[in-house]
Amino acid sequence: MFIASPGGAEARIMDNIASGLSFAGLDLEVRRSNRIRGFRFEHLGLIKRSDIVLLHTPLLMSWHYAFLARLFGKTIVSIVWDSYPVTLGGVRFDRRMRRRLFDRIENTALSASNRLLVPSQDFLEQPILHRAKAVRLWYAIHAPNMDSGPASYRHGDDEPLKVLFAGQINRTRGLAAATEQLHRVTQGRFQLLIASGDPLPPELSGRPDVRHLGKLDRENLRRVAAGCDCGLVALACDFDGPGLPSKTFEYLEAGIPCLYYGKRLEHYLDVLEWSGAGIEIGARANLTRDDVLAKKADIANATIRFSDAFALDRVELIAHLGPVQE
Repeated sequence: MFIASPGGAEARIMDNIASGLSFAGLDLEVRRSNRIRGFRFEHLGLIKRSDIVLLHTPLLMSWHYAFLARLFGKTIVSIVWDSYPVTLGGVRFDRRMRRRLFDRIENTALSASNRLLVPSQDFLEQPILHRAKAVRLWYAIHAPNMDSGPASYRHGDDEPLKVLFAGQINRTRGLAAATEQLHRVTQGRFQLLIASGDPLPPELSGRPDVRHLGKLDRENLRRVAAGCDCGLVALACDFDGPGLPSKTFEYLEAGIPCLYYGKRLEHYLDVLEWSGAGIEIGARANLTRDDVLAKKADIANATIRFSDAFALDRVELIAHLGPVQE
């Protein structure tokens, strides 16, 4: 098997998959592909010797592997956690000609794949993914030891709810709407800390309940998270695509539960609520700090339950890697 994995956050998932498959006795070759190194001729021989080529989105970064695998008659298995084009209410988020070309290449590589695997049932509603199979393939996570946790565990105090948002800020996030909902359900008793290199949207600039920290490295982000009550996961309500918000896993690893606002992702939200790892605030009339701290008090167990719902099932994955009759 040949695994092509661009560097970045996705590499952690693919490395975990490679590790799991190696324990099953599969002969693996894992190679990184990125904009700097790109394709190398040694990969050609590796693909020719492989039975299966395992790729992941964005396939734009691995289209050459898909082309060569198709040329040599290999089985292409693509793991999909992004869907293109990205649209909001049926309108492209990025209308540039370059982006349109990239999306065409992406979906051509998707069509060339023999099998499509997705990490959540929510992806199966996307027409282009109608033939995909939902498989547990994420990496397992654990919350840190919170025995000597911060003073934020005190119930009944008069502190406002301290919320962290980390990540990109653009229209697909719906951050302004999420902040307004936070204001409604907490009756204004919250402080939102935003860790992002992107500028704040105009609706949030100058608000006394919003503090922009700028971009933080991993160590400083963990330090800020340790002083927060929860993390905010936001997705625009008119976002058309599927998703499994990866930021959820990062918040839980930092030891804080999640608040979710945005498009309904049924499978994700079922697991979030069932596991106790978070709260959907879209339909709530009110939310107190004690509600959140009750989740935080059991965050270690909640994290395990949430993780188990998506973490790699090696046997299940291998069952979906076999040759495909077309």
